[in-house]
Amino acid sequence: MGGSRRAVEEAVDEESAEEQDLFEDAVDSGTDGIEQVFRKMAAEARAWSLDGELARNKDITAADVRGLRSWCRENKVLPDIGGEHHHYSLLVAFLHACRGDAEHAKTVLRVYESVRTKTPEVFTERSVHCEEVQRAKGIGYFCLLPKKTPEGFRVMVQALRNPDPTHFVYSSSSKAQFLTMDAAVLAEPTAEGYVCIFDMKGVQLSHMWAWGIRLPRKIFKYLQEGLPLRMQRIHFVNTTTLMDRIMKMLRPFINKELTSIFQFHTSEEEAGLHEFIPKDCLPADYGGFLPPLEKLQGYTDTFLAEVDSLLDPQHTEALAGKG
Repeated sequence: MGGSRRAVEEAVDEESAEEQDLFEDAVDSGTDGIEQVFRKMAAEARAWSLDGELARNKDITAADVRGLRSWCRENKVLPDIGGEHHHYSLLVAFLHACRGDAEHAKTVLRVYESVRTKTPEVFTERSVHCEEVQRAKGIGYFCLLPKKTPEGFRVMVQALRNPDPTHFVYSSSSKAQFLTMDAAVLAEPTAEGYVCIFDMKGVQLSHMWAWGIRLPRKIFKYLQEGLPLRMQRIHFVNTTTLMDRIMKMLRPFINKELTSIFQFHTSEEEAGLHEFIPKDCLPADYGGFLPPLEKLQGYTDTFLAEVDSLLDPQHTEALAGKG
């Protein structure tokens, strides 16, 4: 009995030591290490070239890209938003997201173009510096995390900073959310996949009433059918019994394919999240070893500022002119 107990204690000590090592590694990498990750992402976005991507990624060919480009021109889909650089990186992102299936990519492109054109309140006049995005960031967090999961998935987190529903504007929140997502795709058009964490702490039914009907219908169509990326999982954390009512409200907008990647975790089930995303990939807010969301938002904003002109050059120039 004593030997068995000693073995258990040694195993626990060993596990604790491993966690401490991970924590110390994260602390040692510290601010400088995380800043370097985001600087590298921004540099890769600015330096991205089609030739370089084709050299790295043998699953996509120049003929694939040229074919999709010709189809876009013939069908007047996807005008040169962001210029040639952004245009070509988007074509590669769509082909990658659709695993090289050009016909599927065309279908996704049509949804992408349609929803973004019909939803100017979310997809136009976008800049990390614009008043609407800044207002959204005063109410919520829209963070990219610096470390990918072991599968190579980039993690994004959205959470409330100010839970007062009277300040919540769904279109502004969506604008900040997709600005961040677009920047991540711009930096790495052929990312293995993405994982989203939606923190439900502080969420009330009043937030849901602010959605209305028309906008969420378009947003969820875009999420399900128009994203130029591979969405792998969506985690809802700090869920309560309110989540059941929220899911009933969302039911008219979402399909089974999307709900199949949902995972739900109450505040008492933090370990469940760690089964999917290791602690060294998570912020302190969720029992992880990375800095808290407040600090990670700062790193994300610096990254967004560095790629701002690539995302919406016309609006960025207009803002600069006002300055």
